[in-house]
Formats: sequence, C-alpha cells, structure tokens
Amino acid sequence: MADIYWTSDDLRVLERIQQRVLWLATYMVHYANHVRPNVDGLKVGGHQASSASVVSIMTALYGMFLRPADRIAVKPHASPVFHALQYLRGRLPEEALRRFRAFGGLQAYPSRTKDIDGVDYSTGSVGLGAVAATFGGLVRQYLTDHFAAPADARYIALVGDAELDEGNVWEAVTEEYVRRLGNVMWIVDLNRQSLDRVVPDGKAQRIREMFGANGWHVINLKYGSRLKEAFARPHGERLRRRIDDMPNAEYQALLRLSGAEIRKQLVTLPDGRTDSLLEAMLGAFGDGEVRELLANLGGHDLTALLEAFAEAAAHPDSPVVVVAYTIKGWGLPFEGDPLNHSMLLTPAQIDVLRAAAGVPAGDEFAGFAPGSPEWRLLHRDAAPSPPAPAREIPEPPAALSETYAGRLATQEAFSRVLSTLSRHPIADFLVTASPDVATSTHLGGWINRRGVYSHQAMIDYFAAAKIARPIQWRESPRGQHLELGISENNLFLLLAALGLAGDQEGQRLLPLGTLYDPFVCRGLDAVIYAVYSGARFVLVATPSGVSLASEGGAHQSSITASIGIETPGLDYFEPTFAKEVEWILLDALRALRAGGPGLGVYLRLSTVPIDQGLFPDGRPGLREAVLGGGYRIVDRRREPEYQPEENVVNVFAAGAIVPEAVAASEALRARGVLANVFAVTAPGRLYRSLAAARGATRTGGSPGDSALERLLEPAERRAPVVTVADAHSHALAFIGSALGGRAIPLGVDTFGESGSRLDLYRKMGIAADAIAQAAEAALVELDSYS
Repeated sequence: MADIYWTSDDLRVLERIQQRVLWLATYMVHYANHVRPNVDGLKVGGHQASSASVVSIMTALYGMFLRPADRIAVKPHASPVFHALQYLRGRLPEEALRRFRAFGGLQAYPSRTKDIDGVDYSTGSVGLGAVAATFGGLVRQYLTDHFAAPADARYIALVGDAELDEGNVWEAVTEEYVRRLGNVMWIVDLNRQSLDRVVPDGKAQRIREMFGANGWHVINLKYGSRLKEAFARPHGERLRRRIDDMPNAEYQALLRLSGAEIRKQLVTLPDGRTDSLLEAMLGAFGDGEVRELLANLGGHDLTALLEAFAEAAAHPDSPVVVVAYTIKGWGLPFEGDPLNHSMLLTPAQIDVLRAAAGVPAGDEFAGFAPGSPEWRLLHRDAAPSPPAPAREIPEPPAALSETYAGRLATQEAFSRVLSTLSRHPIADFLVTASPDVATSTHLGGWINRRGVYSHQAMIDYFAAAKIARPIQWRESPRGQHLELGISENNLFLLLAALGLAGDQEGQRLLPLGTLYDPFVCRGLDAVIYAVYSGARFVLVATPSGVSLASEGGAHQSSITASIGIETPGLDYFEPTFAKEVEWILLDALRALRAGGPGLGVYLRLSTVPIDQGLFPDGRPGLREAVLGGGYRIVDRRREPEYQPEENVVNVFAAGAIVPEAVAASEALRARGVLANVFAVTAPGRLYRSLAAARGATRTGGSPGDSALERLLEPAERRAPVVTVADAHSHALAFIGSALGGRAIPLGVDTFGESGSRLDLYRKMGIAADAIAQAAEAALVELDSYS
C-alpha cells in the first residue's frame, strides 16, 4: 500500500463533502419514505442512522485514499452513503437517487449484479461481503503469481461491529492464507450498537485482540483530534480515563443529554462526590463544546482517519484492521439513540438538516459544480486503470481419452477426469480449492500434477526425506490448488472471488471447489451469496446421501438435491456413470469459459461403485440428453405386452439409485409389469424446461414440449410414475405431477444411521424391492382411479 498525502485545504474540502454526503444519504431515504408515491402504504426503510455512522469514513476513503484499481465491500446498511458518493463522483444519475429501493432502482443493500454504479462486492448478507473482498485480495495475489497481474490493487472491507458477531468472519480472519495478505484492509465501524441494543462492554478490546492474535496489524482509532488535544491539557488524562472506563450504555446515554448535563455526569464520581480537577479542566469549554468534545471520536475525525489510512499503507506485509469508533446516527437528531436503527427523520427535521447542509429548497439532490474543489477531489484518478492483458482460456477438449469399465463410482470418475484434464492447456486456468478434504474428495491426482498454491515456496520435508506418499504436497507460488482450513463458508466465498476474477481483475479463471455434500448446508448462505453476486464456478460435492452408509446420519445428506434444484443460478447434476461425469464437467468448463451471467455448476457425487456396462454409450443423442436433464436407460416399448394405459410404469431415478431402479424393472417384468427407467442427470434443468413451457402457455406463446415431456411419447405420459433418489423424496416429486399421472415419490425422508448400504436403502424405502412395490402400488391406484 502506497503512502497518501493531504493538505489543510483538502481537509476543508472533505468536510464540505461529508456534509453533502450526509444530507444526500439521509434525504434519499426520506424521499423514498415520505415524498415518492407509495402504492403499498408500507414503510420503505433505508437505515439513516447506520449510514450516518460511516459518512466520514467513506468520505475519507473516496476523497483521498482509494485508487481506481482498489476494490471495496461496503457494509449493507451504508448503501445510501455509497450511492450518494457515486452520484457526486458522476457515476450515477440524479434519477437513480429518487428510485432508491424502488422496483428497477437502487437496491436496499449494495448489489454488484443489480446496482448500476459499480458495486464491487454484494453485501446484503452481513459478514459475507467483507470476506469476499478479502479473498479478492488472495485472488489478485494468485493472478500476480500466475499471470503477472499488477500487485497495486487494495481490497478494503467496511464492516459494522455487529457484523463481527457472524462466525464466518472469524473463520476467514484465522485462515492461513489471509494472514499473509498485505493488500487487505478492514475498517470496523464501531458504533457500539446492533439492531436492538447497545453492544456489551469489552467487545472492542476483544475485537482488537482477535485480529492481533491472527497476525493482523491493528490500528485503534478511538479519539478525534479535539479530544486528543483536551487529553494533553493539565488533568486531561482524567477525562480520557473517565471516557475509557465508562460502559458503552453510559456513553450512549450521555450523547442524548445537553452539554450541561454531560458536564455534570462526567465530573460526578461513583460515590456522588465531584472530581474537582476534571471539573476545572472542563471549565475551559462551554456546554456546547463539552458535548462536541464527547462526540469527537476517531471515526468522525477526517484527520485521524487519514492518519490511520496512512499507517495502514505503511504495513504492506500483513492485513490491516482499523477499529474506528463512531456514533450511530452521527449528525442526525437521534444520534446515539439505542433504538435508532429503523428511525426516520420527520419532514421538519429534514428541513433543519437541509439548512445546515446549505442545500436550497427545491434542489435537494444538488451535487457539486464541475471544476469546484469538491468536484476535483472526488474525480481524482477517476479514469479506471487499464487491466493487464488477459490470457484467453483455451477451449476444453470435446472428449477425453479415458475409457471407463468395470465398477466405478462417480467420485472416482471425477478424479480420473480431472487428472486427465490436468494434461490439457485449459488446465493452466483451472484453480481447485477444498476445506481440508482434498484427499477424501479425490483431488490427489490433480494436486500431484499441478501442486498446492502458496505465496512462497515451502520445503516438502517428506520428499526431502524420501518418504513415499500417494500425494506429493508441493507448495509454491505456481501451485494451482488452494487448501483452506475446515470452513465451508471460506470455500464458497473464495469460489465467489475466483469466479469473479474476469469481471474484477480482467483475467478469467475456472474455479472448482470440492467438499463433503452434507456440508453444503453449513455454507449455504455463502453459496447463495456466490451465485447472487454473479460468480462462475464448479462445485463438486462428494460423497452424498445414505449411500455413505457407514458414516451415519451426521454425514448423510438428504436435502442438498432440493437446494440444487431451487437455488437460482445453481445448475445441479447428479450423474450415475463415469462418462456422464466427463460430459458434465467438460460442458461446465465450456460454459464458464464463455462468460456471461453468474453460474454455479453443482455435481452431487457418490462413492457407490456402479457397473459401467449399464450405460448405453453410443446411443445417438445420448450426450445431449445427459446434459439436458435425463435419458431413458430401460426401454420397454418394444415388449409385445406394452400397454401404457394398463401395465406400464415410468420410473425416474437419479445417481446411485439408478441401478436399483434397473433391478426393480427386471423384477417387475417377471411379474407382468413393464417399467421404463429414466436416469435423471439434471433435475433442475428438467424443472426449468418444464416451467418455461408452462409459462409460454400462460402468456399465449408457443409452448412446445418440455425436456421432461420429450423423454416420453404422448401415450406414455399418463402412465403411473415412481420417482426415487438418494435424497429427499420431494426432490423429484415434481415429475409425477408434471406428467399428470398417478405418482409415488421415494427418497430419504428421515435421518440416517450407520449400517450397510443395503440396510439403509431398505430402511429408507429406496432399494430395488421397494421401488418395485411402489410401481405395483401405483398401478393398483390407477385401476382404482379408473
């Protein structure tokens, strides 16, 4: 981080800017709630108090510190301040301010996909944006080591103190990669208030200690210049000690009093006596000055802020955190009120604030005149720095040279596909990541060929001692695997940062993360964050379901299939055969290479060895069908007894359960029931295709058949349906209702336990005999219905 310089003239200009930012941020919310027509009659909201606490911080950042290459994550409730600054910088039209929180307008919280003024990191879910920005610093470091990207960008996260209650924040702070990031700076807006309360005492100290213990350089920005000058007066140390020792709640309460009342409270000792020395010291200040003195915290003092940023710039070898003490609602009538989180200024209070800001009535959205000192400061270095020349990602191969025979699990197939890809040119752009489960998710072959990423080369003591190991753990700046600690949130937020490298850094990457499927749920908030932010990545989750029999219920996922189907932007696959894994991965890399809207490709894999001879390889159109969502693996249409209205059942199965469905079909055939079996490879694609076809019908368009309906002939669609997966029965239940026949969904609807796979399949009702029984029951119900 480079040094920054400022003059006394700059400070005066910054003071005028912060006053206008406070006004615009506050009025934007007022306009949305009190001026703009409101057809709903509901409160719009907008967090005037939470925005106000960071006005000075944001003004100092954008006025003097940030460079065009820098990236910043702004705390969610500071959205109005961010947009006000972008408007003053000429990056937002006035009309956009009028449409804050309106349909098609500025979002409630900063959104890089829906806001139009250059949000770097979406921050609607507290704590996540700050970590995403931090991993953005890691991505820039990776790009510098692999693609010679400039190392001049800084990654700043402005977080509220209540955001630090989120566990994912500390998972990131303790991550080994993070403690070596000299391009990262966090600013904690320590206003000592959360949504409902004044935060407990001692929290600031614990925050500093936690960061310091994990290798961060900590800057404690508690007092402003006027308070520091007062402390330097005779007996001024008594004032410092009085403020330092008072509980947070007392400080907040004092802010609600007049200057005379504050003076009295400050000099009154616990036993009721008067501290005469402190009283004498405060005698040099008028009542109004006493109140201003008490409120002169570092986070609202532009000089103190710039000094802190300069100190941060002087520490390029570690991440930096600035703990900036602020007042929630600073400069507003309800500053410091413990219940001000959702308060709004009244029209009368708005008029007073407008007059104080020097804004004429009728020109409430006034900016600064072009060429004025304020305009020049906000437009310094306005032109974005040109990105480093990007390397084009090669096309993935159309097919691989691998052959798959015998019994093979999809988890093992993934390992073989990735190992083969490691020998192709596209592999230079692949980056893998895992939360300490690289070995058990079968990344060993890839790691042996491509190495582990580290900012500096590390000694492999096992190799030096000639100790044989199946995985060669070579760590260097050229490695392409990032091994994280056991934190699923970190994995998904790193994937988000890697998946935005093309947009943020100008060099696209192909990120691929692996973890155990049950723990998708643990990091679900971060998964949603990644796809909402527009990131592009591949997620391989393995093993899954009760097929992981001996591991017991804690490791047996059931609802992750539903997550894959229902999460916007997530394209979920559950392959059965190795060739499917190959086709899906190659197609995913092709989609990521193409760019465009955010896309997460999620593969739910299994440890169950499956006979590859069941796969109908060579069938025309099979690859397109696999990628489209499913195909017919058992076809009974040529049977002479085939009567869709009488003895035919359609069984739709996913992943590891497909062989069970095939076995059930064979057993049913001997009993006179003809069961077609369809392997469902991408339930989400089938559902989206179905929804699009139904939507076209509702809007008067040309509906056509969905991908699901095209799997069957019209006469077959009314036949009974059985759906089955090693997942909750709800996951595939839509298929039966979509086809309009009688349907029985089977799946894992209770927590599992340890045992053999067959034991678990039988208990859950997804074994071959249970599938056959369900098919016969569906036919009986059809007869009864008829």
